[in-house]
Amino acid sequence: MFYIIGGVATLLLILVIIVFKEKPKYPPSRAQSLSYALASPDASYLSSISRLFKNLNFVLLVITYGLNAGAFYALSTLLNRMVIRHYPGEEVNAGRIGLTIVIAGMLGAVLSGIWLDRSKTYKNLCHPNCLIR
Repeated sequence: MFYIIGGVATLLLILVIIVFKEKPKYPPSRAQSLSYALASPDASYLSSISRLFKNLNFVLLVITYGLNAGAFYALSTLLNRMVIRHYPGEEVNAGRIGLTIVIAGMLGAVLSGIWLDRSKTYKNLCHPNCLIR
């Protein structure tokens, strides 16, 4: 089964490399054609990455996402060990706790998305003393 999936993925990769071009023959929009005309020839991947890391908002986003994802992955990885250490034989409840964490995160994401969409306070979610406007 894994060989079949690997073969299909490899075939698709080869087709993408052969069929897709770097950019289309005709630009899809006027904005894209202007982008092609104004593109700097010295714009490279490393220069764009360095520009991103000079942007304070991007750095804050990377840090907060990294902390959030790291805490979630650490908790979900070690949850079973933590529960079993203090409550031997409670593997099923450890799974239920993990399910509760995932469902609460999904529900929180949906509710905060709805709240942000209605209130339009995207940048005001930081600490009250450091409102970024």
